[in-house]
Amino acid sequence: MKLYFLRHTSLNVEIDTFYGQTDLDVSDKFEEEVKLIKKKIRYFDIDMNSTKVYSSPLKRCIKLTNKLTKKYKIDDRIKEMNLGNWEMKKMSSIPEKEKLDWENNLLSYKIPNGESNNEFLNRLKCFLEDILELNDDALIVCHAGSINGMLSLLTNEPFDKMVKNYWELIKHGSLSLIELKNKLIIKKVIGK
Repeated sequence: MKLYFLRHTSLNVEIDTFYGQTDLDVSDKFEEEVKLIKKKIRYFDIDMNSTKVYSSPLKRCIKLTNKLTKKYKIDDRIKEMNLGNWEMKKMSSIPEKEKLDWENNLLSYKIPNGESNNEFLNRLKCFLEDILELNDDALIVCHAGSINGMLSLLTNEPFDKMVKNYWELIKHGSLSLIELKNKLIIKKVIGK
């Protein structure tokens, strides 16, 4: 069973801005980035006719998924983390105490009016359990946080370590792969 994780394309958003579940549109580089993604799909030899495709419901994922296939399922559980009061705010505008509380309690800290990483990971775990039960190859079009979370759950690598190790690898339009055989990982490719 192969699970492919595709991050959406770039957005028109300033660097260091939190944009979890804000429904942002794709950037003006979208068509160019889709061409590169299609090359990656060919390189990985993904059969878009037999591979089950799932997309986050956010516009940036739906637009990309529609360029790849018309046969897919939308699943709310793979949306990016709900950043609550931090949505569309610059990192520098978040109160220092909140940032420190978050950094020191990465899994349990609940962003005001948002969700904690534990809640986020539980949502992703529920999705993965359903997918693994089907035992079909799947392409999951979603977000960097969602990909990191699912990779953490699949590899049993702690989420905080996963985020530090892979955050920069999971760029816009990157493709990652976890191949499983008898529930054991036999191949892992991150952020190609």
